Amino acid sequence: MIIFENIDLLIVIFVLLIFVIVAMTFSVIAYGKYSELNKKYELFMTGRDAESLEEFCMSLQNDIDFLMEDNQKNKDIIKNLNRITKNSFQKIGIHKYDAFEEKTGKRSFALAILDFTNTGFVITCQNNGDNTIVFIKNVDAGTTSVKLGPEEERALVSAMGQIE
Repeated sequence: MIIFENIDLLIVIFVLLIFVIVAMTFSVIAYGKYSELNKKYELFMTGRDAESLEEFCMSLQNDIDFLMEDNQKNKDIIKNLNRITKNSFQKIGIHKYDAFEEKTGKRSFALAILDFTNTGFVITCQNNGDNTIVFIKNVDAGTTSVKLGPEEERALVSAMGQIE
């Protein structure tokens, strides 16, 4: 039989046939992807010629450059504001109380005003109805060189945010 005598030729033809089928499959898949990419390209290029597309890209680059420059200016402004804010008074604590037991209405108070580093002062105002006495004590990093009264201590602790 001639078929069995040319078995090598039959195997080669069978392998070539499989190769052709695989190649055709990949060709169909590649053509589908090409068509999809071509549609996207046509959609992108619709209404624009090469020159206007280049101008559009240059305009975008100019906008990006402007935004980067503006962003740097904003960062510098924020750094400056943070520096200024750290040196300004920003923490306040107040405690109202009756300095004299015979008087009511909580006319006396202790007021602590501090900056970012808990440096500032405590103002104490004692009112007995007829007279008012005002004291001020310096605060450095949350401590004082003189002893604070309990009301002043409460106002200071409140300003430092340790109690509400």
